[in-house]
This record gives sequence, C-alpha cells and structure tokens, in this order.
Amino acid sequence: MGILFSLIGLAAWAFQAAQSPAPAVIQELTHASEVMRGTRSYRVFLPPAYAASQKRYPVIYWFHGYEPSNAQRDAEIASYVAAHDVIVADVGPVETTGPFPSYFPELANHIDKTLRTIPDRDHRGVTGFSMGGFMAYWIAGEYPDLVASASSFMGFTEASVGPPGFDLENRLDELYGNYDSERTRLVTGTRDFLQFYHRRLNGAWLYARSGHETESFDADHSAPGVAKTFDFHMHAFANPLPRPAMFGHADVYPNFAVWGWEVVSDRRQPGFTVLENVSGKGFRSAVREWAPGGATIPAVKLSIASAPVYAPASSHAVMYIRLRDGNVRRAVQKADAQGRLNFELDGDAYEVGVSAEPLLTVAGYEIADAAWATAGQPVKLRVKFWNKGQARSGTATIQWESPNPGVKFDVASSRLFGLGPGESAVLPVTVTVADEARAMVKILAVEGANRMPLEVPLFPPAEAVANFRIADGQTLEAYRHAVQHGEVTLGEGNGDGHAAPGESFAVLLPDGEFLRAAEVFTNDACVDSTERASDSWADYDHAGASAIYSLPSIRAECAPGHVVHMLARVTIPNPPNHQVRYRAIEFPVWWRRGEEPKKP
Repeated sequence: MGILFSLIGLAAWAFQAAQSPAPAVIQELTHASEVMRGTRSYRVFLPPAYAASQKRYPVIYWFHGYEPSNAQRDAEIASYVAAHDVIVADVGPVETTGPFPSYFPELANHIDKTLRTIPDRDHRGVTGFSMGGFMAYWIAGEYPDLVASASSFMGFTEASVGPPGFDLENRLDELYGNYDSERTRLVTGTRDFLQFYHRRLNGAWLYARSGHETESFDADHSAPGVAKTFDFHMHAFANPLPRPAMFGHADVYPNFAVWGWEVVSDRRQPGFTVLENVSGKGFRSAVREWAPGGATIPAVKLSIASAPVYAPASSHAVMYIRLRDGNVRRAVQKADAQGRLNFELDGDAYEVGVSAEPLLTVAGYEIADAAWATAGQPVKLRVKFWNKGQARSGTATIQWESPNPGVKFDVASSRLFGLGPGESAVLPVTVTVADEARAMVKILAVEGANRMPLEVPLFPPAEAVANFRIADGQTLEAYRHAVQHGEVTLGEGNGDGHAAPGESFAVLLPDGEFLRAAEVFTNDACVDSTERASDSWADYDHAGASAIYSLPSIRAECAPGHVVHMLARVTIPNPPNHQVRYRAIEFPVWWRRGEEPKKP
C-alpha cells in the first residue's frame, strides 16, 4: 500500500511539474557605454525557451531609480516572463540630469545586437516605478520613433531635464503632443502621495490625445498589478499604433532627431524647440521658454532637416509665414541627394508649407466674448486658418469634430471661402463641453483628408473676487515652497500696486494670513501672459513638482483705463490631495507714473 501511495504522489508531482512553466532565466550583464562614459550594468529576464530556440522576442525596458531592491516585484516579473514570449530588461538607476536621458538609443541598440529581440519600435515598450516611471514616460516622449508603448507605476510627473547648465522643468501633462503615436498606461494608487499630480496628467492626456489608459489600485506608493501592465504592453506589441502621418514634438535639447527629422540650433538657454503638425507638406515651429505656450526666443538660429521624403534633387516651392505679424516669405528649395529639404529659421513662431497646391492649416484661435474658456458653458472660438500652399484654395467645407465625449458644436460645418497663397481667415464656432471638470477639449477642423487639430484648455466656473494684490515690482509677504513664507519681490514696474503699460506683474490671492502667487489666464489682447516662473514644492511633498505662477505684462500700446479680466489659479497645499482654487478677477490698466490724468 505504501508503495502505491508513493507512486500516486510521484505521479501527481510529475503532473504538477509538467503543468508549471519553467522559470525565467535571469542574467546580470554589463556593457561599455559611450554616452554614460563607463560600464553600465543591467539585468535581463529571458523566457525559459530562449536558449533552445531561435525565436525573437519583444522587449519591455523596466527603469528603476534609487529605491531599494524589491524581491516580490522581481518574482512577479520573472513569473510573467516564464509564461510569456517577452524579454524584460531592468535598467537603472535613472537620473534626469546628466547624460542618462540620452542613453536609451545606445542601450536599445546594444540589447538588439546581443539578444534575439524583434528590433523595431513596434516591439519595444518602456515602464518603471516612481522616478523610473517618469523616465519611462520621458523616454517614450523623447524617442517615439523607438518606442511604441509606455507605462508608469505611480511615476513622478515632473522633473528637471536638459543639457547641463540649462536644464528645465519637464511637466509631462503639458508635453502630451509628444505621445500621439504611442499607447500609454498610468497606474495610480488611492493612498499614493503623487495622486494629485496623476489626476492632473490624466486630465490632459485622456482628452488631448488617443491611446492613453489609466487604472487605480487600492495601494500606497508601489507597483501593483505588474502582470496587468505587462499585458497592456503585449497587447500594444500585437496592435501598435501606426507611424503618424503628421506628428508633433517638443524637445528640451537644442539638437535632436525624431522620426527622421533633424534639428540643430544655437540655443544656449533653457527652453523647448516645438514642432507641430509635421509632415512632408510642412510644419509649425518655434523655440519657446516653456512648452507648449511660452514666450518665443527669436534670437535662436534654427536649422531643420526633413526626413528623406522627397525625390533627390527635386525642387519644391516653400512658404514661410511668421505668425506674429503675418509676414510671408517664398522660396524654391532643392532636396539634397538623400531627399531631404533644409529649412533655416529663427526661434519665432512660423508656419512652413511645402506645396505647389493649396494647403490649409489651423494656426490658432481666440476666444470671443470671454477672457477664458469655461467648461460646461458655450465657448465661442474664432479659429484662424492660413493657406500656406502656393495656389489659391477653393471654397471649402470645414467639418467640426471632437474625439472627446460630451462635446457639442453649434454648427456641424462652416464654409471657408477661398484663400490666396499666404492669406488667412477666421471662422467662428461655438463648442460646449458638458463636464465642468474637464481640463481640455480637442477639436478637429476637417477638410477632406486634412484633419487639423486644436487643443483648447478649459477651466471650471470661478467665483469673482475683489480681494487680490498686484505686485509690479513690489515686495510682499507671500508663501514660498508651499508652506514657508517670507518677503518676495515680484514683477518689474514702479511698485505702486497697479499694472501699467510696459510693466510686468504678478497676481496674488490671499490664503489665510499670507498671499499666494497665481497662474493667470486671459484672452485679453492687452496682456502678454507667456512669461511664468515656478516655486519648488519638492522639499514639501517630495513629488519633485512645483507651483507655477505667471508674470504677465501689459503691452506698451494698451491704453490706461482698459479693464482686464483674468482667471487666477493657485494650488493650496493639502497632501496628497492638494486643492486648486480658481478666482475671476478684473482691474483697470493704470497710468505710468507721471502720466496720471490731472484732477480738475
């Protein structure tokens, strides 16, 4: 009988062993990195059949920071790889400054040369936890031509990245335009200290672009649901988003390449080179102090080489439209031997068209009858179209569409009469977004196959207040670093507490005993609101983030007495769920000192 039971037990063990997958193979490896100027270590998780087969595998790159090793997470990764045809490369520690942000192309090339990968973007994914999650997202935005999917486990959403000496805050919620060709996933936690920042990122990414998903877990700062997120990447490998027919990209580095286009500049200060609506038919370009809407830096010299999409040595009619004044320049340019066109520009904002035919584009909008766009209420837009082709356009029917839910237009279509080369026109359209909490709406102006995108920030209804301060060179007692306070001097002017032509200023709202500098928004033509600054909260909530405040200026030609309407936004510290306060304010443009009207 004992022998019988032993045989039965042995058979059960053998059956169980046959049903359990063989373990993943884990290897600790190194390579010599030119970018990092030294030897770099990394770990790979290989499928059990890797050594005995000739199969090629997709790769998920897992980025980690300086957090302690996590045996449970390593076991989850190994268990997944044991049951799926995928390689996981564990890389780190990541650093947002120095050379690490430029390391990924070299690393991916090394992995592809030394392991049996499927060496294309459609079969590369990036992920990571905490600061590793930030780096995974940042790499996906920097190299969309190398990565098809990106995920973040409760990752930071803001960090300083850039060349040594002029690195700059990279706020992922503002860089949504870099990710149109990628699938992305954000894992959040109900008890995570970063949840406020995750909601802000989702508020932009879920509506400004497609292909983004998010899932919340009942968890603190951790990486729950590894298998579910790896399933997301496996689905992305099987169903990659296609290479975009038209792309956008904002880059903190002066020189970069993306989708075969190469950009070189002489910028030697913090900023972003911003490319939009890029295709063989042209693009929009600017060098800005911050993305997407910062002040332009016209002094920068910008050289842009297209991807090799033209016939070698072919000639093309090119139109350059400087957007600030509508100045039009025409040229005939010849593609080089590789089929590239080279464009010489400065850092101002330009529309560039490469077409002998008519070529319509949307170059911006204004809000009519309001100073900002309020969610839940009709928003009257005046959308500006340019013809940046070399031939006159015919009368076109513009269809208004939105990929976002709960969006209604007052009309389904509008008629755009013909435009000559370099001419512009404005079409009015009213859009209403039902959700008062919506932070953005994406609009498409569609003319046949030409789908022209437009993103409009939205704000919740705001209470009008009279209790605020204007600092035009004044020194005031205000909050800094979230909860500290002290004297700060903001703005540049005569310090009389009013905003006069030619002065820059800050708007401050009361928060208890002290004041908070606000980020402001307005459609008023008298106000230049492209300048801003930030107050670091990194030592307060340890999220690596900052509170933005604006430093707008009154344009010199604005007449005293004109009433400015603004929306002021401040963040009130309350970790992990900071509160955002909106207030509607108004004030008259004041007189410069010595120019006040004389009393009768």
